[in-house]
Amino acid sequence: MSTHTFPIGYIGLGNMGSAMVRRLCAAGYPVHGWARSAHTRTSLHDTPVRFHDTIAELCQQATVIALNVTRTDDVEDLLFRKGGIAEQAQPGSTLIDFSTIDAAAVKAFAPKLRARGLEYIDCPVSGGVMGAKAGTLSMMAGGSRAAFDALVPMLKHLGKTIRHVGDSGAGQAIKAANQMALCIQLVGIAEAMNYALEQGAELAMVLELLQAGLPASRVLDWAGPHMVEGFTRQPTIEAHLHAKDVDMVARAARAQGLHLPLLFKTADLLNELIATGPASQDTARVFELVRRHLRDV
Repeated sequence: MSTHTFPIGYIGLGNMGSAMVRRLCAAGYPVHGWARSAHTRTSLHDTPVRFHDTIAELCQQATVIALNVTRTDDVEDLLFRKGGIAEQAQPGSTLIDFSTIDAAAVKAFAPKLRARGLEYIDCPVSGGVMGAKAGTLSMMAGGSRAAFDALVPMLKHLGKTIRHVGDSGAGQAIKAANQMALCIQLVGIAEAMNYALEQGAELAMVLELLQAGLPASRVLDWAGPHMVEGFTRQPTIEAHLHAKDVDMVARAARAQGLHLPLLFKTADLLNELIATGPASQDTARVFELVRRHLRDV
């Protein structure tokens, strides 16, 4: 084992977290896990991850603790509940949070944790499960520069583009911008493809010519084939994850009195998509939702 590795506590071992943990184990990092679900432990049975029954036990084993959960409330609960990380982490520990959560909440969490002698780095990631498995995630971190720099050698096993972007909450702000730009583009592509289809154009030809022109983008390359082929491929990004993120950003924007009509409309569409579509579906399926509403007046 490399002398540069150190024990890592990891909480949040879903599809993304498990893929990242596998890379950390392969790089020689001792990983300690805590999970509510027995299924999570079973899914990592072929790794050297050592599971603990309580957060306190996990915190005794590592001074770097990673979080990777779904919602802001989940993070707050893990941090500040009785017996949670804030109580149990060793002084001087660094918490790195890979979750995508509300930037304003992060700004409130950080000083509370610092008062307990803990550093908190918000480090949301972009690239999905495929990027996590390949170690090509984009990572945008807010918080202490010194604490971040100490983790960079470890983060290089997980991501390709790794940046410190400012104070606490800055990472989440940029991830929010990423999700906004991606999903707003997606709805625009769905409308353009539906418009062309309504005029009698062949979707495959529409896609080819859009990709050859200025509208070409990675979003188009990902979503376009799904739209052309009728969603016969396996989902690459599950809609409920994008819907959660975009809805969170829309709520935050409204709370700040910001007028972002494209964001608000996109949030409404994605919420409708997950409410009416299959349990597991690709976000590109918003194409079908746009089609259903094409003649609404």
